[in-house]
Amino acid sequence: MSPPRRIAIVGSTGLLGSAVVEAFLDKRDLFDLTLITRGISTRKPRSDVRTVVVDFEDVSENSTLVQALQGQDVLISTLNSAVAVKLEPRLVQAAIQAGVKRFMPSEYTFDITHSAARSLGDGNLIGERVSWADGLSRIASEGHITYTTLITGGFLDWGLRGGMLGFDLAQQEAVLYEKGEHKATGCTVGFVANAIVASLLLPDAETRNKRIYVAEVEYTGQEVLEVFQHVTGKTWKVTEVSVASTLEEGHQLLAQGNRRGAYVNYAVALNFNGCGAGYLVAGLDFGRTLGSLGLERQSLESIIRQVTRGIPETMGGDHSK
Repeated sequence: MSPPRRIAIVGSTGLLGSAVVEAFLDKRDLFDLTLITRGISTRKPRSDVRTVVVDFEDVSENSTLVQALQGQDVLISTLNSAVAVKLEPRLVQAAIQAGVKRFMPSEYTFDITHSAARSLGDGNLIGERVSWADGLSRIASEGHITYTTLITGGFLDWGLRGGMLGFDLAQQEAVLYEKGEHKATGCTVGFVANAIVASLLLPDAETRNKRIYVAEVEYTGQEVLEVFQHVTGKTWKVTEVSVASTLEEGHQLLAQGNRRGAYVNYAVALNFNGCGAGYLVAGLDFGRTLGSLGLERQSLESIIRQVTRGIPETMGGDHSK
């Protein structure tokens, strides 16, 4: 079976989505790209790629969404988590009506089907993502559509640059969860984007109705700290925090109605608690498989050097490499 050619993307103007568009355009000889967007979107998609504005609320047979999906081989979602759990069931419903063969959900994160993630229960964003992952699997088992889910761990460059993983680049301060001892895996945004494209070039039997772990690099909090200190030439201030307290803070935030804050705490806890939800060992092997398709995995130091290029010289950023 030849690789799919006609690709539709939803969420193309976001952090990952824009990188995915670039990755497909690098392979424009292999793929025909269509961007699907809502009329209410405040971000403008690229003008050099075919774009269709649709109504995501209407999934009837003659809706603009179903019409836009007709003739497409694959529908890829790169929506953010909170939006994805609400819209993706509708997208899949419309894709089935349009005859789309494959759906790729926006689950580029830790393994939400891991027992540690499921133990967080319902009533939070992780619980909603677990429910939708199970729902998509059921839909595929009925033969209506196939899926490929890439589980990539956290976006390491984005997480380090924005402080989500506990490293404050500007102040040279670090939070180490569980003393920074447990291993995790992650990918840069660019690697995830290229992995999405490369996965469509693999034999169908290797990706059909599969949840595939992808990892670019493995690390511990302590290793990240050591590299940051080496690259910046500074000794960072360190605070140690337990995963239990991070989870408890997440529960409190959820009780206060702060779903986003709770999700961040839960994600960090699952990433650094050593349970396996954030340590995708099999993904390292798949990363090597993707290497045969031209993807290059970076080292932890290389990623951190890229991240620190945005730090002013007075704060110790290394601009020499």
